[in-house]
Amino acid sequence: MDNPETNSVQGPKQPRVREYVNYIVGGLIAWGLIGWGLDLLLDTRWIVFLGALLGATAGMFLARHHLRHRRRGFSPDDEIDQ
Repeated sequence: MDNPETNSVQGPKQPRVREYVNYIVGGLIAWGLIGWGLDLLLDTRWIVFLGALLGATAGMFLARHHLRHRRRGFSPDDEIDQ
C-alpha cells in the first residue's frame, strides 16, 4: 500500500500558493468585516468595499514579506498538513 505521507500529490510550489491565498482571503474577511461594522456605525455603504480592497492588498504584501523572510532552517517539507 502507498503511504500517504510519502506519496505527495502536491508540488513544491503548492504550500506557497496556499499561503498566498490564505493571507489574501484572511485580509479580505478581516478588513471586510471591519468595513462592514464601520458602514453600520456611520450609515454608509462604501466602506466595506474599501476595507476589502485594503485587506486583500495588505494580505498580499504580508504573504510576500513572510515568504521572503522565512527562517533559513525551515523547509517546505516541514509543513504540518502534509
